Amino acid sequence: MLSEPFKIIFRRFVNRLTESGLLIISVALGVGALAAGGTLFINVINENNQVLNSPSYKEIVVSTREESDSMEVPVKEKLLNEDAILAQSDLDAAEMIPSISYSYIMNSTRLRMINEDFQEQANNFAPPEQNNESSSENGEEVVQPNNPQDRLDELLEDGFDSILSDNSIVLSDEDEISGYNVTSQFFDAWDIKAAAGSLFSSVDYNQTNSLVILGSEFAKTLIEDDEDVSSLIGKRMLALQGYQTIVGVLEETDTSYDYQFFSPYSDNTSSGEFSQIRRLSQNTQLRFSVSDSEDLDTVSQMLDQWFTSEYGEGQIIVTNPRVEAEQTVERNSGISILLLVLALSGLFISSVNISHILLSRTLRMKKHVGILMALGATKKNINLLFSIEALMIIVIGTVLGVLIAIPINTQMQSALELTISSNYMILISALASAILIYCFTIIPIRRFDRIKPADAMRIQ
Repeated sequence: MLSEPFKIIFRRFVNRLTESGLLIISVALGVGALAAGGTLFINVINENNQVLNSPSYKEIVVSTREESDSMEVPVKEKLLNEDAILAQSDLDAAEMIPSISYSYIMNSTRLRMINEDFQEQANNFAPPEQNNESSSENGEEVVQPNNPQDRLDELLEDGFDSILSDNSIVLSDEDEISGYNVTSQFFDAWDIKAAAGSLFSSVDYNQTNSLVILGSEFAKTLIEDDEDVSSLIGKRMLALQGYQTIVGVLEETDTSYDYQFFSPYSDNTSSGEFSQIRRLSQNTQLRFSVSDSEDLDTVSQMLDQWFTSEYGEGQIIVTNPRVEAEQTVERNSGISILLLVLALSGLFISSVNISHILLSRTLRMKKHVGILMALGATKKNINLLFSIEALMIIVIGTVLGVLIAIPINTQMQSALELTISSNYMILISALASAILIYCFTIIPIRRFDRIKPADAMRIQ
């Protein structure tokens, strides 16, 4: 009974191919617009929540000025500190401010790894001649680092083959890995726990041995597929800086920390040579975390006053990264809401146009509907017939809309510099759009619910 109606619908679809194509394009544009705009809106919300809840935006960063020329206020007091060096003892400022939950140091560092290509590394990174000699700068003697080739000779005294056969030594395929020198409260501030081994103890910060904790993903590169990361505990990594004993592997954090390593931070201020090298090479940054972001401005002012009294005006920079983050969040939210409103408007316009076109097509089918009803087709059969036609158009249009939405959403994500990308939201948004469009197609279909076959067969 239904074979003939289906043939009628198919012939109508083919015979009016241009009209059918326009319907599909209208569906694709409406679905694509809302899928891209809706996905962007959800991703922006998730990104904003992640950014504002991140520990890095609930902390104050304290650092020294990199160049004295950048100081806006000339230093007139405490001239002995005009080359100010922040140290671990400066974290004591947290004890003066109850709002501070954690205080820690996190300095970037790197390890030059030794692997089977270690000789080539040594040749590429060997320093200039006379690297072992001391030099003088501003009347103060500075001891330069040892020649890497000498360090290699010392580490590989027993030969590289003996290292390969030593199960207590692991080699990385990476030429260089990045990480951080941290104090103990860093792990508390970021709520990072050890999946294997342990975090640093208070004793570890006073030892001269080189200890490291590995990120979860980096640890996986050092083991075989059938091994567990716990097998790395107690083993040593071979680096140009010396053997690094692995004491722990972190749980997954879904951040860049998973691919890095951590070592205990130490001032080593007892060495005047080290202090001079520190002054020339890097500035230590102190980080003070608060539990309530509403306290950031107050804490920032109090820290600024404390460090000004300690080092002099203009020596120390106190910054609040959350201010810039909130500006970015507000900008992205405004853009995403605007695009969502435009996408909803486009979907509504497309749905109305689709409904009108289908209504026009349905009215032209009035005579055929009368014939079908005279042959015994029920109203349910007729409604099903037109519903299948509408669904066929919507399904084809939705597939095209998803293909349109993916590159558009990718470009918008890139423009707003979003790191969170939930592509499955495109499918969910596309499905919601398709359902909304289908609701509009029911209007012309329902016109035949109360019509009589004789009336339907009359030629208008």
